[in-house]
Amino acid sequence: MSVMRLLSSLAVAATVAVTATVVAPAPTAAASAPSFCADIGGQWDGQYCRATVPSERKATRDIKMAIPGDLVDHPGVGPVIRDYLSTLMNNWKTAGVKMVADSFGEENFEIFRRGDILSIVFRESYHADGPDFNNGYRTFTFDMADGRRLQLADLVKPGLDPLVAIPPLAQPYVEHALDVAPPPHQPRTYPFVIDRWGPDKVYSGAYKAWALTPDELIIYMPDYPVARDRPINFTPGIMQWSMDGGTVQAHIPLAALSPVLQPQFGGS
Repeated sequence: MSVMRLLSSLAVAATVAVTATVVAPAPTAAASAPSFCADIGGQWDGQYCRATVPSERKATRDIKMAIPGDLVDHPGVGPVIRDYLSTLMNNWKTAGVKMVADSFGEENFEIFRRGDILSIVFRESYHADGPDFNNGYRTFTFDMADGRRLQLADLVKPGLDPLVAIPPLAQPYVEHALDVAPPPHQPRTYPFVIDRWGPDKVYSGAYKAWALTPDELIIYMPDYPVARDRPINFTPGIMQWSMDGGTVQAHIPLAALSPVLQPQFGGS
């Protein structure tokens, strides 16, 4: 369980519980995981790559990262995954040096396959000085037949903008995801209203975090924690919300998107 902070426009804060997606335990890594872990300055414990960073203020940051060992050496996928994980490790270590209180960073992943298409969803959980920890989602989708990374635009028919073509067809499923998103709330009430979660709005994360499953497109919104809605005075006098990464996860059937998808992704 993670936590989402609710900030008042008058600087009055309240705390609200947020339930994040349950991430399955990291798969057993291939032999390349220990080697890559050593390359990025960690120690392999059999499941996670771990590192401990003492700060200048005598605090400790604990880091543990799951590594998809069968992918890090793949000629097409490996360079992207390696760059992401090494950058994440370096960023968490760098931040740890300046921490004034004990903190942690943890990364796990989940893999979806649809034929030759593979999506890998990395969930980052991190804790700093406050009472809450935050979540972020980084996603990558590849055509494993040629090792090519796919963008959301590659799923839709030529000439279509996915951020224009997908939202009208996805709206019922996004609205359902908003209705059931934590914390428990009256459906269709601010900020869980559809017009604050379009791809051009800050809460959506611009649809940057997404995955393709055998029969769904999943969009994780936002991709990283959002401090507040913008514009700030969207509705004067109401409370301004912050959103944890992945607060809303819309599961959109590919069948519903078939009018705009390319045939290999279920398009009509």
